[in-house]
Amino acid sequence: MKWLFTDFDGTLRNSRNEKNIISEKDMNFVKNLQQKGNKIIISTGRPFEHIDKHIKETYPDFLPDYYLTNAGAAIYDNQGKEIFSQYLNENLSKEIIEFVKNNRSEIFSLVYSFKGEEDFFYHDFWKEEMQITFMGMKPQNRSFDYIDGKQIICFKMSCTPSVWTKLMQTLENKNLKFSYVSNNLKEITFNEIHHANVSKGNAIKEMAKVFNICNDDIIVAGDDNNDLSMFKEFYDNSYIVRQEHNKNIRDKAKFIIDSLSDIKLD
Repeated sequence: MKWLFTDFDGTLRNSRNEKNIISEKDMNFVKNLQQKGNKIIISTGRPFEHIDKHIKETYPDFLPDYYLTNAGAAIYDNQGKEIFSQYLNENLSKEIIEFVKNNRSEIFSLVYSFKGEEDFFYHDFWKEEMQITFMGMKPQNRSFDYIDGKQIICFKMSCTPSVWTKLMQTLENKNLKFSYVSNNLKEITFNEIHHANVSKGNAIKEMAKVFNICNDDIIVAGDDNNDLSMFKEFYDNSYIVRQEHNKNIRDKAKFIIDSLSDIKLD
């Protein structure tokens, strides 16, 4: 039995498809794998609630076996049962919010994410059509008090490069442990901050422990920076989907493909 961990945006839902949907060829590919007894795990930076709802509403005849969400911060089965999760340290969350308050003019959008909910605190350049890209998310214009007492999975923000560097230095100077990644989405670059141990590669290793999965049976596919940890941990069975934004990282995966269905399995 093979376990295919596939990124969603730019991989399973290939961004070179003008309709921005899973192509019929790729959909048939993953369904056929399941019918043969293999497992499909959508491995995405999106939260469970959003990706689960989107799949059920848009592709009602397709049910992934598991969801690896928030870039590896949490794993759920297809019924919503949490299998694994790692949340931000409370002091780290407070420091990030304090930094945002002090540098608000250079941080154009801020997303909060905790179990059951992910949305924008605010977005300075919001357009209604963005709701499609963000699967229904929109600026809530809430006060930061809204997340008091909640376990935060991650923060996501768009900001100037200089203020992002300043934030990284501030957190490091306070000896706060964290991980981060930048990803491309519809010509927008988002920076994400997670628990220090969070990555898609680490989450897959945790899942392999739970289900006793052999490394040779793990296949990983992606297209962007938050997929690099998958490529590193499972290089021999790694595939990167060719996209304009990933020219500089294509050598990190063993195989370069144009669509998920190009993967050849024995």
